[in-house]
Amino acid sequence: MHLKKLDFPAIQTRMNVDELSELCAAIERATTLSMGPYLHEFETAFARFLSIKHCFGVCNASCALELAAMLSGVDEGDEVIVPAHTFTASALPFLRLKAKVVFADINPRTFVMDIVDVERKTTPRTRAVVAVHLYGLPVDMDALMDLARGHGLMVIEDCAQSPGAEWNGKKTGTFGDFGCFSFHGQKNLTTLGEGGMIVTNRDDYAEKILGLRKIGQRPFVNQSRYWLPAMSNIVEAAPGLVPYNFALGEIQAKAGTIMLRRLEEINRRRRENFAKITVALHHHKELRFQESPPIALSAMHLLPARFTMTSSGKSRDDLIEMLHNDYRIKCVVQYYPLYRYELFQKHGYADDGSCPETNRFFDSMISFPFGTDCTDDDVDYLILSTDAAICLLKGA
Repeated sequence: MHLKKLDFPAIQTRMNVDELSELCAAIERATTLSMGPYLHEFETAFARFLSIKHCFGVCNASCALELAAMLSGVDEGDEVIVPAHTFTASALPFLRLKAKVVFADINPRTFVMDIVDVERKTTPRTRAVVAVHLYGLPVDMDALMDLARGHGLMVIEDCAQSPGAEWNGKKTGTFGDFGCFSFHGQKNLTTLGEGGMIVTNRDDYAEKILGLRKIGQRPFVNQSRYWLPAMSNIVEAAPGLVPYNFALGEIQAKAGTIMLRRLEEINRRRRENFAKITVALHHHKELRFQESPPIALSAMHLLPARFTMTSSGKSRDDLIEMLHNDYRIKCVVQYYPLYRYELFQKHGYADDGSCPETNRFFDSMISFPFGTDCTDDDVDYLILSTDAAICLLKGA
């Protein structure tokens, strides 16, 4: 077999010639590089895309989650339920608030938060739940919102990997109190490096976000001249909360507006590639990919799978090693269970055995190279190489 290197670059969604030309023209025309008309244009377009009232561009999804945590009302000692299998940014804002992070297990078939386990771990001290639509697949939001309403819980959606994904015909980020999106260079929708969005349907939260996002800057009331008493006021957006500077740059916002136009095309292409790969490798019972419920429409951000031991005793690590050494395909293992990290252990968290599916999945998971820029030849090579490697591992 002809060897080629399959290790997709960090930039997963590149602009075409027309898009780059439009962006260059926008740079030339720009009257400001921060908090200007391009940001407003992007926020308006994203709100229309989601069918939600308020969208606010921020410098990344971690900042969006930080804002959501600040406004959640979570206090020291309150409990916040977060999936154990996720990127650390999903939990860090609540660690800073000195809340008690309660780790929820995952569904072994979908690899995302198991709502049955969330309900099991909900107590009178539970204040909020962070629903992480990991790998682009939505959490069961109907079940979660029913649970949240029954217990008076705040719901924060971590949509970093799920722009355009849907649950029961409704886009992620529009179910809970807040939706937090990432436009990092590796995401389906990128603003050329870093970028994010926090969204909400609540007017009261929207006004507070405006004050917190950009060092408390808000217009003076009854300003007699634009320079009197000063260019802008600095306000306390919410009692006891000191504002940050989480602003998104103008050129990044313009890039987001441009790329948003073909996000649905990007997601569709990813779903097609996912289907082609998973159907072609379905005969290997040791390899099981993420299952999407019929009611869900995934953004298909990544290509995770579980590889169980073969009859010859070969493991996930053997498969990764063979794909890398013999076929030049670089697979990875992602999202260490949060309670295994040194940081969380220093804050008193440990593996107490309450998330067995998370542990089982992590210890057998493999994430294949997968991106918007992968070609038909890349997909075919991945299929043929993985098929050959598994056959060799099984001794076929």
